[in-house]
Amino acid sequence: MLTTDPTASLPDEEAASSATLNQLGSRLRELRAEKGMTLAELSLRSQVSVGMLSHIERGQTSPSLKTLERLRLALEVPLARFFEVESARPKDDGIVMRAAHRRSLPFPKLGLTKELLSPSGHAGLELLMLVIEPGGGSGSEPWSRIGEKGGLVLQGSFELHVGDQIHMLNEGDSFQFDSSQPHFFRNIGKGQAQVLWVIKSDEAG
Repeated sequence: MLTTDPTASLPDEEAASSATLNQLGSRLRELRAEKGMTLAELSLRSQVSVGMLSHIERGQTSPSLKTLERLRLALEVPLARFFEVESARPKDDGIVMRAAHRRSLPFPKLGLTKELLSPSGHAGLELLMLVIEPGGGSGSEPWSRIGEKGGLVLQGSFELHVGDQIHMLNEGDSFQFDSSQPHFFRNIGKGQAQVLWVIKSDEAG
């Protein structure tokens, strides 16, 4: 059985900016309203406490990656929906995402930032840019998600764990694997790593 990351509040020095937290909280509230769920109903489906959900929606807490994954599955939406905050950015046409208009979610405690590369309206395939600081990664506990994942190391190097295998990937190396296998990654190098990350999921959302 895979363990999950704790969903405690992050210290101030590790938390995302208040603007990012407020945007993410507003987006979660909008998605919950779209599904017609109360906080209690979303809590039951996601196994995230009502108190934690309330703090996230009010921009008082930065959710962990595991918490976002639980919420994504409970709401049956792709991760990209959490990036869709109101802003001055022009809407994409569903085909092209301009570099200047990318949306990002920082996870300072993990030393990780996810930048959305996919235009809106594409739930089955997600394109992300992962920016991983030295010592950063997805967390020490493994992930498991029905579907496939793949990618290309654009800068630096990182260590990818899939099942009982460990792969050290450097700039220019690519990878692909069945993401139902437990997996996690980390940057054990001295410089920042940038990885093009592709997710094809057969799960709801």
